[in-house]
Amino acid sequence: MNTTVDLGTYRTPEGDLVHCWADSGGILTAELEGPQGRVRVDPARVKTAVKLSDDPFWPEHDEPAQGSLWRE
Repeated sequence: MNTTVDLGTYRTPEGDLVHCWADSGGILTAELEGPQGRVRVDPARVKTAVKLSDDPFWPEHDEPAQGSLWRE
């Protein structure tokens, strides 16, 4: 289990995917992909997850739309 996330795709204990990438300003950004769809999350809140890939957009390589709203 990881205590700090970096670029890549992770799986939470609940089975959700977390995609982490650097935005255009170099700030680490994360998106949780789960039963409710895709939701932006604070990467610092991802405490327990297993890294699956160094590719932030694995497995489908669908990059998030620019200007997505943050929902928590």
